[in-house]
Amino acid sequence: MPVLAACSGSGSTDAPAGTGERIVIVGAGIAALAAADELQIRGFDDVVLLEARDRIGGRIWTSSIGDGIPIELGATWIHGIRGNPVHEIAESNRISTVESDYDNAVLYDWDGQPIAPVEPGQWHEYMRLAHERPDQSLREVFEEFAAANGLDDNARRLWLHALSSMFEHEFGADLSDLSIMSYDGPSTLRGGDAVFAGGYSQIVVVLAEGRDIRLDHPVAQIDYAGPAVAVATESGDTFTADRVIVTVPLGVLKAGSISFTPALPPHLQHAIDALDMGILNRTCLLFDDAFWDRGVEWIGYAGRYPGQWSETLNLYPYLRQPVLAMFNPGSFGAEIEQHSDAELAARAVETLRAVYGEVPEPREVVSTRWGMDPWTRGSYSYLPVGADFETYREMSRPVGERLFFAGEATHSRFPSTVHGALLSGRRAARQITGLPR
Repeated sequence: MPVLAACSGSGSTDAPAGTGERIVIVGAGIAALAAADELQIRGFDDVVLLEARDRIGGRIWTSSIGDGIPIELGATWIHGIRGNPVHEIAESNRISTVESDYDNAVLYDWDGQPIAPVEPGQWHEYMRLAHERPDQSLREVFEEFAAANGLDDNARRLWLHALSSMFEHEFGADLSDLSIMSYDGPSTLRGGDAVFAGGYSQIVVVLAEGRDIRLDHPVAQIDYAGPAVAVATESGDTFTADRVIVTVPLGVLKAGSISFTPALPPHLQHAIDALDMGILNRTCLLFDDAFWDRGVEWIGYAGRYPGQWSETLNLYPYLRQPVLAMFNPGSFGAEIEQHSDAELAARAVETLRAVYGEVPEPREVVSTRWGMDPWTRGSYSYLPVGADFETYREMSRPVGERLFFAGEATHSRFPSTVHGALLSGRRAARQITGLPR
């Protein structure tokens, strides 16, 4: 039997409350599952999770390619293993991980020739200028930097590739939508990053053990006006609860997919409006054999159009299988969601041929379309230009004693991460258990 998270590093807990309250949790991603785990430990036995999808995990989505080869279509890394609750769960449940090294990389120019990355001294100059211009977008800072340094068209292209790799792929947003505050705000954990060779969903399975999860139950309305909360699903079913934890992604809240009665208070609605949802899509390709360097983890491509098909993760070091995952962020990542998997494969192979020459057709292709997904409407949250990082804190504030929020977009230290989502679920559970009874 899996060892539950709260038994493996969530810290000290209060004595079980022994309460008969019913808690409804909207969603069954990592935040929801962590909240249910924490509530159970604190004496709440009547907890039901309503999940819109036909699977659990939310943006943790381990799929497969070929003959059952596990591939991540959502969350991929443990970002900093030291003090990370995800890593603690993995260790407690003997789930193996593989170290990931972002510096194990090679960069190719548009003609397939290896090139060196941006010179560190110039990079520091750009970052210094960005810190002096916190209210400007990273694109505006670059234009000023390029003019001051007399960059020609080729140098601009290489720089824009570097900036895309550093920022756009990190946040799933264009340089014009990000400022240095988007980058400087979050906290980071140390110890290096790691991946799950057997799939991130192993963590989800541990947390889901013994939970009352109702799949195919998309929530349409939450009425918290009375002494109890009524949660109505799209199918017409209504669940009554004493408290409700909402863990849906920011993109779903921004789209107004769930109506609230009464309307959400101004502080919360402002926070929802102020933050934004990034997009980072991937195209995974399985080949008969690896025609690339099997030991290199990241393959960079500074093409004619920076940021397009420019970052490829070699999965061979993790899976021992010839699989590549090619990433596309921001507006370009959203644009290509209109294309079929076959069309995306053709464009991916075209990029690979620019680097490697003759490249065979892939055996199988799997692509994501997170922006079109009605249950996420994006990949993860980010702080756009002009927004205050404290906005994330506003997302974490309960509405009265009935309505609570969790998810990566509600964690002020670790937004956009799995561990941030997990910790937010535990926080929401503690907010409930801290109420007077």
